[in-house]
Amino acid sequence: MTPGLGCERAPAEDASARAQPASGARRMDPWLFFATLALSCLGLVMVYSSSAAMAHTRYGDWMFYLRRQGAFLGLGVGVLLAVSRIDYRILRRLAKHLMVLGLAGLVLVLMIGTESHGARRWLQLGVSVQPSEIAKLALAVFLSATLARQGERVRKFKTGFLPVMGVAALTMLLVLLEKDLGTTILLGALTLIALYIAGTRLTYVAAATLIAAPLVWQQIVGVSYRRGRVIDFLSGEHSFQIKQSLITIGSGGAFGLGLGSGRQKLGFLPENHTDFILASIGEELGFAGICLVIGLYGLLVWRGLTISRDAPDRFGAYLAICLTALFGLQALINMAVVLDIIPAKGITLPFLSSGGSSLLISMAAAGLLLSISRRPAPWRISDQRAGDRAGGRRREGGRASRRRGAATTRPRGRGRLEPAPQRPPPDPRDLNRRGSPRGSATQLELHVVHAEDRRERRHEAELAVRHAPVGLADQDHVGHHALALEGAQRLAQRVGVLRGLHAPLVLGPEGPVLVDDLAQEVGDHQPRG
Repeated sequence: MTPGLGCERAPAEDASARAQPASGARRMDPWLFFATLALSCLGLVMVYSSSAAMAHTRYGDWMFYLRRQGAFLGLGVGVLLAVSRIDYRILRRLAKHLMVLGLAGLVLVLMIGTESHGARRWLQLGVSVQPSEIAKLALAVFLSATLARQGERVRKFKTGFLPVMGVAALTMLLVLLEKDLGTTILLGALTLIALYIAGTRLTYVAAATLIAAPLVWQQIVGVSYRRGRVIDFLSGEHSFQIKQSLITIGSGGAFGLGLGSGRQKLGFLPENHTDFILASIGEELGFAGICLVIGLYGLLVWRGLTISRDAPDRFGAYLAICLTALFGLQALINMAVVLDIIPAKGITLPFLSSGGSSLLISMAAAGLLLSISRRPAPWRISDQRAGDRAGGRRREGGRASRRRGAATTRPRGRGRLEPAPQRPPPDPRDLNRRGSPRGSATQLELHVVHAEDRRERRHEAELAVRHAPVGLADQDHVGHHALALEGAQRLAQRVGVLRGLHAPLVLGPEGPVLVDDLAQEVGDHQPRG
């Protein structure tokens, strides 16, 4: 990902941006919300339609699966709305803990998990829990937080690429031990996409792919039932389930047999309410129903990528890309299996397939995307704080405390800092597309990288200024630590931000902030050029 990703705004969004409050908070993305609820509601209807006969045969209750899926859907909508209202940045602090929790669940399922269809993937905790679903979300958060923190170091093999691949490889190994090759491949693809977007060297990504390819092939040819699936796929001799899936889709025609009128659900098509629910949709709603599902997933992926582009910080951009990739890749693999484009894999269709763990995790992931689209004000417990509102207030007795928002400090004597006088933010109508004043002589992006110590912050800020394009600064790297005075001096001297020039803007937690205070110590110089 290039510096400044998520800082540009399309022309169509300028008018709506003017109506936003100064804090940057706005309403969540309505199209993503619509796509999520539409897929979930369609899934509830199709789960009932495709599983009613089986529920009556097994449990003597036509609506057994409907009640269970409806309960999970109601809980999932609550999770969706709750997660969409939080500050997603808190996950940056909790990323390591979530990853440990995901790995612990994968280890636990290998020890005491329930085996079904030759695989051990579920924990019985009153309800069936699939830890691999939790591990997918945990890995996405961990990758986003780690890569956002590393910054330019992601291009280094030992300190950037190798640690991330090590954690991802451990996760994939534990999932593979559950005999879930499909999810293993999904996690590997997610990791490589995240590394590539973060700016790692393409040679590392290619090398990891070449190393993984023979290992995947060994897992296919070394396991009898996987080898049989590949042989059937290559020879054209379809397995019973794939053959019934194609018959189910083909019998639907253009507009289907009608909702509830499908015949293959009467014991002919196995797993018709889980992995092969798309075939039931094709039978009852026809080709038009399948196009509707593809269109809704396309809308979800498009809005996810748009949210990533407009994310206020690097962590939000990476997280949006990872979650969107999960939705898109999982849907693509499931549809390819049902349509006999690739050999069969045990991958569910997000929001549509029956299953509580998959639905709740998908709802939580969609809620995170909605939270990123809102651009919420940083919470106190996040690793990015909102200036005075996050605790940077003056103490009693007149002692000034250091701000935790944008770097707006100026010297007072030697070795003492006091907050710079607050300036009213400029009218958004006076800003151009990139957020700089119209006609500005200097339009420069200050891309200050959040790091643990002052030396790393100063060094990476200089690297970012050297390579950054024109635009707004990444809000993620403005907060939580005020710039040290000497770091601000060196930065101002390097980029030539002098008093008297139109200063660039930093998108702070309370709106655009002029940063010409960084040049206070440079002196009263005349503008260059």
